[in-house]
Amino acid sequence: MAETFNWNQSNGTSGSQTATDLGSSGNLFNFKNSDDATASNYTTNPITAGDSANTGNSFEVWLRMHFTGTFNVIQNLRFWMSTNFSPSTGISVKWKGNNQTSYATPTTNDSSVATTSVPTSDPGTANVSIGGSLAGTLTAAGYSDYIALQAHVGTTAASGDSSLAVFTGEYDVQ
Repeated sequence: MAETFNWNQSNGTSGSQTATDLGSSGNLFNFKNSDDATASNYTTNPITAGDSANTGNSFEVWLRMHFTGTFNVIQNLRFWMSTNFSPSTGISVKWKGNNQTSYATPTTNDSSVATTSVPTSDPGTANVSIGGSLAGTLTAAGYSDYIALQAHVGTTAASGDSSLAVFTGEYDVQ
C-alpha cells in the first residue's frame, strides 16, 4: 500500500472555484492580498498592516488534504502551526478545520470562518474533519474537509517580509 498526500488549495468564486494540488512540502502558499493558488507574487500583493475589518488581513487561504493511491483507511487528521512567524509581534493566524464541508469565496475582511488561533503543537486527536466528522474516514481517494486560514497583520508588525511559519498536517493510514 502506498498513499499519496498533497495539500490542495481552492480559490476563486464559490461554486466555480479552482482546486490546485500544491505538493506535500516546501513553500506551498503565502498569505497575501491576492486570491490565487501560488507561492509567488506575495511581494506584489502585500498585506497592509492595520486593525480594522478591511485592513491588515490576508485573503483567506482554503486548503484540503488530498489523498490518492492505495490504502485501506485514512483517519485522525491533525493540523497545527509548529513554528510561529519570527518576528511574530503583530502577526496572528486564525483557522477553522472542523466541519467546514463547504467552500466560500475568500475575503480580506475579518473571516467569519477562520476565527480561532491555529494550534501550535500536535493536538494528538483529530482536529480536521472528513465528511463533516472528526471521526470520518477515507477508504478511497478523496479529500478532507476545508481548512480555512487567514493572517492578520496588526499595526505593531515589522514592515517587510516575515519569516515562514511551518504548518503541519498529519494523519493515520492503514
